[in-house]
Amino acid sequence: MAALYCSCEHKRQIWGEFWWIGGKHEWMFFDDQEWSKTYTERLTHCPACGQRLEHKNLTMVTYQA
Repeated sequence: MAALYCSCEHKRQIWGEFWWIGGKHEWMFFDDQEWSKTYTERLTHCPACGQRLEHKNLTMVTYQA
């Protein structure tokens, strides 16, 4: 599981999970923003900009203490 950001100007946070599907691993993306219309739904595109979600186009969330 990973918290990721879309690379668009909105920087929408996306929840990513690596699943075993059809004999291979694939990334699945979900909306984890409670205020969002698509909360808990599986996503294929960024809700903010419409860009297709691909792991290579997302950035990791980093936390600072």
